[in-house]
Order: sequence, then structure tokens, then C-alpha cells
Amino acid sequence: MNKVLELKGRFNQAPNPSPGGAATLPRNGSVDASDIERLITSLDGVRRYWTEERRLFKPLVSLHYKDVVAKSNRMGAILANGSASPNTTIVGAKFSDESHPRQIITHCVDVDAILSGIQRLERVRSILKNGFGNRITAEQMVMMSDNKEYVKAYLKRDPTPAELSRKNHQERVLSAHEMKKSPFFSIIKDAFYLDYFTVEERTEAISESQIITLYDTGLSRNEILRKLGMQNETIRALDEVTWMVTPDQYRRIINEAPYLVAMAVDDMGRIGAIVDGDTAGSASSFFIPDTVNEPVIGVIDTLFDDKAYFSPWVDSTCMVDPELIEQADYEHGTAISSLIVDGPALNPHLDDGCGRFRVRHFGVAKRDKNSSLNLMKLIRSIVETNKDIKVWNLSLGSFLEIEPNFISPEAALLDELQFERDIIFVVAGTNNRDRHRDFPRIGAPADSLNSVVVNAVSLSGRPVEYSRKGPVLHFYKKPDVATFGGDREDGMVVYSSRGRVKVMGTSYAAPWVARKLAYLIHIMGFSREVAKALLLDAAAGWNVDATYQDLVGFGRVPTHISDILTTREDEIKFVIHGISEAYQTYAYSIPVPMYKEQFPYIAKATLCYFPKCSRLQGVDYTDTEMDLHFGRMDKEGKIRTIDNNLQGDEAPHALFEKDVRESYRKWDNVKHISEGGKSRNYPRKRLNASSPNWGVNIKTKERLESKFGKGLHFGVVVTLRELGGVNRISEFMQLCRANNWFVNEVDIHARIETYAKAEAEIAFTDD
Repeated sequence: MNKVLELKGRFNQAPNPSPGGAATLPRNGSVDASDIERLITSLDGVRRYWTEERRLFKPLVSLHYKDVVAKSNRMGAILANGSASPNTTIVGAKFSDESHPRQIITHCVDVDAILSGIQRLERVRSILKNGFGNRITAEQMVMMSDNKEYVKAYLKRDPTPAELSRKNHQERVLSAHEMKKSPFFSIIKDAFYLDYFTVEERTEAISESQIITLYDTGLSRNEILRKLGMQNETIRALDEVTWMVTPDQYRRIINEAPYLVAMAVDDMGRIGAIVDGDTAGSASSFFIPDTVNEPVIGVIDTLFDDKAYFSPWVDSTCMVDPELIEQADYEHGTAISSLIVDGPALNPHLDDGCGRFRVRHFGVAKRDKNSSLNLMKLIRSIVETNKDIKVWNLSLGSFLEIEPNFISPEAALLDELQFERDIIFVVAGTNNRDRHRDFPRIGAPADSLNSVVVNAVSLSGRPVEYSRKGPVLHFYKKPDVATFGGDREDGMVVYSSRGRVKVMGTSYAAPWVARKLAYLIHIMGFSREVAKALLLDAAAGWNVDATYQDLVGFGRVPTHISDILTTREDEIKFVIHGISEAYQTYAYSIPVPMYKEQFPYIAKATLCYFPKCSRLQGVDYTDTEMDLHFGRMDKEGKIRTIDNNLQGDEAPHALFEKDVRESYRKWDNVKHISEGGKSRNYPRKRLNASSPNWGVNIKTKERLESKFGKGLHFGVVVTLRELGGVNRISEFMQLCRANNWFVNEVDIHARIETYAKAEAEIAFTDD
């Protein structure tokens, strides 16, 4: 077996080489005066809604697009207000409830912006009528460009005299309407992608307490309550716009401002222990040695029973009101910690080679009927006051399905904490308790994007009957991975407050993944980004099985840690950790060994990062996109990517937003590309006569104006499989060192010794 290699070297940083240009339409695209008229009519309806009746808040306008649109094709001019980007006014995004979903983006703007938008559209309608015969095409927009070389390249010929004469006439019409080309083109582009404007209202009643999120209109909680006439109400809040309300409070809010509530989810009973079933227990005796500075994993769960045989390994804190505690509240949490501390001793056939772990256990919940708002406040407090813990296990979850158009508040909290801190959550994928339904959607907080969400499979690797499925927000892949969680044939052995019992559930799959991540981070010394990438890459193998992808994510995690940290003798696996400081973060000097002037390999790569996320942005949840390009360097100094990824290429390509999201996982925080699924594999030609190198380029893009991608860490795992079965790892290591890469073999035994020495206590004497 070959060891995984760790490559350390200098990444170069470079800005975006494409500065952008005038707004354009797709080739063969066009906009009619009737399109402009439709937008005027709908926007005027929005104007009347906000001006003819006395409204309490700054106007909210929902823009319905004709399709799913790229960031660059969002509205850019119609509701523009000065020099500020229209992105700054976005307060929500979702998809329509149709077989072919369309994007709906909500903006919070001034009334003046609506009035100005109507005036701009009316002026454009007049220009189309007087200068373009009521219709403008993509070619006509190109013809109006002042760049003659660009016009010639687009037309593939020189403009005719008639075309030049028509251009002059159209420019005179623009001048007569006191409108410059740039804003005119921008409004035409907006009109091409937009369908209509509207104001959305929420009117349905509720019967139980809800956690609601209001659109951000720039007001504080106290100001909002005062406008609603509810300043004397007691409102429990997570932040300025996320509140827990009673049915009566909710009714008063939507009666006064039905447009104000963006999201609403049930609160009481929402989060509880994820238990699917168990068998009778026994009080078998167990032996466990004393702790010797093993790594600590944080557990947030129900209560821990201090009478358990492994209690010396657990530092437990009860955070539930003692008057509310029942004996059953100790079962789940104790069982979860038993797997993290001593899982292989309880289940020898699942020995992962990771040893034992200490646990810092926080009992925050009863078995069921917990308030999400309370749990979220406790989770934040726990994480902020236990900064030394890197890996957290959370096996609590909701029996309710996630909403399709927004992230749960619980998941949003986990994502926020993981962006802010160098930690990683392992979250159970939640269980299906309704046997009359096959695979409902997962429940909160298993929709957390930055967390590793774990589903359960049988020992044979098949999804279990209690599985629930993703994706999240119509698109993001969840769960991430799966591992054994017990089923009716083979239960998971745990030690709970009832003694030794056999159980099943995603709750009991998650701790095995938490153990592996803690081992990779604490013992092996990897960053959380590389650790997560190694885990997902090992689960994916060479060909992700699409049959059960919504149930098992990238695949089943190998049982033993050595199967993650070693690879076949005909494979070269290496990891890279980097930091994005600009649009491009790249290294073009990865020297892959050749044979007869060819590269006899297939390749795969996995990228992981932990982006800033914005729940108020709805389906546009992740603020930062990292786009992975890996492959051979060509003679022009560009990467020929193994997945034919043309995003970011300077040449024009017909790449539609739906396609790049599906094919290249645009905006997802995990990228996995592989050549393993091809039916025919053959050696690749050398593309650059002067260099045999391969390259990696991470292109970082921002969805909003805030630049949270700068300084963002990432981890990449690359695997090369030699098609002839030859072991070329020694040659690869030599070439890397010759190209100024520091190469380190990941030796499991050596790193265990290093960790033990680093954690050893030193006793000082008076001598």
C-alpha cells in the first residue's frame, strides 16, 4: 500500500483577468417592446401596493425570473439606486413551485427606486419603438458597440453600410431620450431575464409556536415591534429578525404586515433525540483503562449517565432544568458518548483503528419536545466557551421535513459557527419515523451545509428503511456520507443508561464519522478542510453511485482509518491545503511522472471549504464559490481540466446556470471531479512540449458585495491511478522535490508517536 502524501508549496494569487464589459444578450436573444410593457405593468402594480395604502415598512419587491439565473444576470439597472450594487438590496431568494423551477429574488428598496424604475422602463419602451422597430436583438446590441474589433469578431465580417446607417439612427434616438448606451443595455438585459414584479404575502394561519424570520428592512427588533404596535409584547429572539412567536402574535404580525414574514417553522417538539429502535439491554460489565491525553470530541445531546462504565472518559455538564428530567433523558446521550469513547470494544467488527477518545458531553435536551430557540442559544454558548474542541457530534434532529426554499435556523447556526471558528460538526441525518412514507426529506439540522451530515446503511452498504433524503435547497448535496447505523438484522451495540443495548439510527452512525475526523485532525495533524476532503474522497471512490446519492451522499465511509490514509500501490494520492487571497489561487508546477511521453493515469480530485452562508438569501445560501480546476497544463499555460470545466475561461461559452450547478456543483462547498466513471480510459497526451506539469487552480467568486472569500482556507485531495498498475510514487516524490514542493509521507505510526510526545505532561523539579 502507498501512503498518502502531503504537498506543501507556494500558491500564486491573481485577480480576475476579465474586467467585464457592456451588458449583452445571449446569441440569438432579443427583447420586444411587449416585454418592457409587461414589466411596466407589474412594477406599477407594486408601486400602487406601496403608495396607495399606508404601509409600515420599506418596500419589498419580488422579482420573478424566467429561469434560474447566474449572479451576472440578476437585475442590474431597473431598480438601481445610485452607485450601490443592486445585490446590496437583496433580502431573499427562492425557487418557484413548478416542475421547472424559476428563481424569485426579493429586494428591499425605496419607493423612489420603484418610481425611477418605471420611468426607465418607459424610456426604454419609447426608444425601442422609435429606433428599433419595437424589437432589439443581441446582434443589434453588438453593432452599437464602439469597439470595431469586437463588432467584427462577433459578426465575423465588416458591418455593411446599411448596418452602420441604422446604428447612427439608433444612437440619435438614444441621445434624444437622454439615455446612454450602458444603462440602456443593462435594462434590456434585465428585461431579457425577468418575467414580472410582485409583492408576496403570507396569510396562512398557524396553530403552534413558530420560529419566524422577517425580511431585513434595516430596522431593529424594537423598531419593528413598535411599528406593529407590539412594543409591549414579550418576544424571544435569536437575532433582530428571527423570533419565536405564539399563534396570536403571528396572526397580529401578518394582519399588519403580511409581506414581512419570509420564513416560518414549528418550534416546540422540533428537535429531539434521533432514535429509531432498540432491543432489550443487559448490565454487562466492561473494563476500560485510564485516559492518557487522548483527543477530546464534543458531544451535544441528551443527558449523560455518570454511572456508565466509561464515565472517567467523559466530562459531562447537565444544562436541563433538574425538575424536568426523566430517566429516559439519559439513554440517548449516554449511548452516543459510548460509541465515541469505546465504540470498537462494543462492536469489534466495526473497529476503525482510531482507538479511544475522551468526550466533553453537554446534556442540553430531553428525549423529545425541546425548544429549538433554547437549543440554539445553548449550542452557541457551548461552542464559544469550549474553544479547544475541534470536532462536535450532534445527533439531535427534527422529525419534520426541511423546507425546500430556506435553511433551518438550527443549520444556519451551525454553518455560521463553522465559518467563524476552526471547528467541524458531524450531524446525524435524522430518521424516518413514518413507515407509510419512503424516504422523506431530512430534518433540521441535517441541512447544515458546512457540517458533515451522516446517514445510515446496513452492513452490506444498502440504505436502511429509516433513511431520509436530500438534497437541500433543491440543489446542495446532503447527506454527505453514510456508514453503518444498525438495522433489524444487525443492531449497533451501545452502552446507555439501561446498560448494553442494540440500537439503530443515524444517531449511531454519526459518532463513527466524528471519530475519524477527530483522528485525522488531532492525531494526523490535518486541517479540517483536508480532513473533510479525505473523508468524502474515500467515500466517493472512483465512481459516485447516483442510484442512492440522495440517501448516502458521496458514498459509504471505509470502516478502518487506514483505508483513508493509504491507497493502492498503483495510485498516488496527495493532499494540499491553501488559502484564497484573490480570484485565482493556483499552482502550475505539479510534476506528474510520464511514460513514453504520455500520462498513463486517470485522475480524481475533491475540494472542501467552509464558506460564509446567509440564511436571509434563501436558496442563494452560500456567499462564496470556489471553482476547482485540475488537469494537464497546455502550451498556452492553461489547465485542461479533467472534467472539461470551462467556467472562468476567457473565451465565450454557452454555460447556463442550471447546467453549471448540476455539472460542476457551482456554489456548493464540496467539489468532487473524477474520470473514473468513463467506460474507456487511456493514457493522456502531453500538451506542453516545454513542461510535463499538471496544475490546480481555485477560482473564488463572491455572490454578494462582502468579500468573505478572501482568507478562506481550502483543502484538496488528488488521486492518480496508473492504468498499467505501475507504482510511480517514488518518482513523483522526487519530481515534486525538484520542483520546490515539500513532500511529506503521512506515516500513521510516526504521527501517533508525535502526538503522544506533544501531549505528554512534563513534570518540572526544583533542581
